[in-house]
Amino acid sequence: TIENPKLWWPLGQGEQNLYNDTWSFSDGNKIDVALAEAQFGIKTSELVREADEWGTSYYFKINGRRIFCKGANYIPQDIFPARVEDHEIKDMVENMAASNFNMVRVWGGGYYPDEVFYKTCDQLGIMVWQDLMFACSMYPGDDDFIHNVSKEFNYQVPRISYHPSVVLFNGNNEVEVAWGNWGFQIKYGLFGKSAREIEAAYDRLFKQTAPEIIERFSSIPYIHTSPLSNWGKAELYNHGSQHYWGVWHGRDPIQDFGKKIGRFNAEYGFQSFPEYNTIKTFAEKRDWDLSSEVMKHHQKSYVGNDMILKHARKLYGSPKSFEEFVYFSQLTQSMAVSMAVAGHRIDAPRCGGTLYWQLNDCWPAPSWSSIDYYGNWKALQYRIREDYEDVTVVAKYNDLKHIDYYFVSGIEKQYKTRVVCKVVDLKGKELVVEEVDLNVNGQESVKLSISILEKKYARKNVQFNFSWLNEEGKELTRSFDFLPKNHKKAGVKNIKFHLEGINKDNGTAVLVVENDRFVQDLWMTSEKFAVKYTRNFISLTPGRHEIKITFEGELSIDDFNFYWL
Repeated sequence: TIENPKLWWPLGQGEQNLYNDTWSFSDGNKIDVALAEAQFGIKTSELVREADEWGTSYYFKINGRRIFCKGANYIPQDIFPARVEDHEIKDMVENMAASNFNMVRVWGGGYYPDEVFYKTCDQLGIMVWQDLMFACSMYPGDDDFIHNVSKEFNYQVPRISYHPSVVLFNGNNEVEVAWGNWGFQIKYGLFGKSAREIEAAYDRLFKQTAPEIIERFSSIPYIHTSPLSNWGKAELYNHGSQHYWGVWHGRDPIQDFGKKIGRFNAEYGFQSFPEYNTIKTFAEKRDWDLSSEVMKHHQKSYVGNDMILKHARKLYGSPKSFEEFVYFSQLTQSMAVSMAVAGHRIDAPRCGGTLYWQLNDCWPAPSWSSIDYYGNWKALQYRIREDYEDVTVVAKYNDLKHIDYYFVSGIEKQYKTRVVCKVVDLKGKELVVEEVDLNVNGQESVKLSISILEKKYARKNVQFNFSWLNEEGKELTRSFDFLPKNHKKAGVKNIKFHLEGINKDNGTAVLVVENDRFVQDLWMTSEKFAVKYTRNFISLTPGRHEIKITFEGELSIDDFNFYWL
């Protein structure tokens, strides 16, 4: 019994209070035969599904507090699990916290993670949505299979539910929606008795066996599948969890990522190619072609490269080389997922959370990941870090030319702040400043009705620089390019790069960029794998700019490559 316990809270909502205890085991003579160290946390978690003004809700309460969930789907970090070291798993969870996640979904097509995964989520405040390991297919319901799976549940459920970070057990990934929408019945002739047998097996496994065992060990909520509602018809977005694939697998325009919003968005995404140093691990330069056998082998989506190219052309034009295609793919993915996240955050409290597909990779290849197989952050990861700040400004794309800006909050308490918007031209000259005072409630978004955004500069190439104070009084900033007209692009003569302050002992340096013309979406990439940047894919007005980096081993400016629009 613990009086007035210190509760465990998700990141951004409070402290991750954990208790350390020692358990002694004695024989009948009261002689200690074993000691065990234990660490645990105390919290309650609820999944709220009830009728409301929009349809049927799907959101989480932790310790009685409603929390908007921000994160991604996590898959195995290697196709051979034994190759994954504990420090690599820990690093991945640390990437989540560094990107302002408060939740991660362990996808049901992989395996149950090791203890280090849950322990690190406990320590860093990352809520875990835990799928049971069933995905995208129909499963038996006979006694032998149920007995086998029950042994699995009886081992995994108490091990996993012991961790305070775990807030949901989900029975499977897309099994129910597959049966209802993927044409299994027609393809395999499953009608009448066969169909009834498969449906009964589903109920026995996911609506009887799994919840009964979970309830025996834990009070963590359980839901039998995700998604509960399919994408497509307008009414389907009003009920339960949603996996939205209308852009990638459908014909929806890219801005629909931010318009077709479920009550909880558990999957959605867009592909990109990984960094060049990753591509070099599986393809020689002669194979750097989308039609090469190597590239076709590594592209596992039936629409992959064509879908990337389709949307990249609309946003950035036709790529002139394979290298430029890779660069455009990262920018397009970043834009697509950011559109979705902005729409989801603005839609709170109707929307209960956003988990994009996917965080990481199990091999080096083009995919929906925001971090590639070797740990390189793609453009999306840098952008999602800003989109997922507890309080931030996000861009809502009504279409590709008409953009509104919203101030969004995910913290519980109300606070006052002043948002300052500075408009600068592409030479860096400050044109105008406008301020707006906000009284922000938790889980709220406020459209920034700033006249300069709507009128005077609607057709000019400018950069909007927003700044505000968070609840601790720290100044936060965010910039957005608004470039409706063609402008003079920076050439190689307009920009110089060099390194300063190289410290080999602690592996730090400063990458200095000096430019005399506006540089759009600068991508800094290295031939070496261990180089990390405090910021990347950034637009720079003329001047001197410093980017802190970390590295391992030796480092030279010749190791770097730079790309910009």
